[in-house]
Amino acid sequence: MALNPSGLTSGLTTAFDSPGSSVASAAQGWATAVNNYVIAIVPPSITIAAATATLTSALASAFAVRPTAAPAMESAFMAFAVTLGAGMAPAFVATPPVGQIGFAAQFAGARPSSHAIAASQISALIDAWFRTGIATPIVGPPVVWS
Repeated sequence: MALNPSGLTSGLTTAFDSPGSSVASAAQGWATAVNNYVIAIVPPSITIAAATATLTSALASAFAVRPTAAPAMESAFMAFAVTLGAGMAPAFVATPPVGQIGFAAQFAGARPSSHAIAASQISALIDAWFRTGIATPIVGPPVVWS
C-alpha cells in the first residue's frame, strides 16, 4: 500500500474536466482526488476522512478568492497534512511535509494546453511535497510518508 500518484493525476483530470458549477463542487473534486491519493498511505492514518473534509472546506474558501487562491491553497493542504498525520498516532509521531507545494509558481507559469497536462503537473508537485512528510515510530527509525 502506498501513495497513488497516478490516481491523483486521474482524479485531478476528472476534477478539471468537470469542476461543477460552484467553488464547493470544485473543491470537492480536488479533495476526492487527494483522498484517493492518500487512502493507502504508509504509515496508515485513521483520520483520512476528517482530513478530506478539512481540505474540502479550506479549498472552497481558497477558490472563492480567485485569482489569489494559491496562498490559501497552500494553507489548505497543510491543514490536510496535519490532520492526516494526527491519525498516524499512537504508533507514529507525524511531522507534516515541509515548505510549500508551489501553487503560486505553477499558476504564474505558462498555461498547460490540456486539463490532463495541468493535472499531471500539479500532481507531481503535490506528490513531491507529500513525500517530505515523516513519521517517527515509538521504536525504530523515522519513515518518509509513502
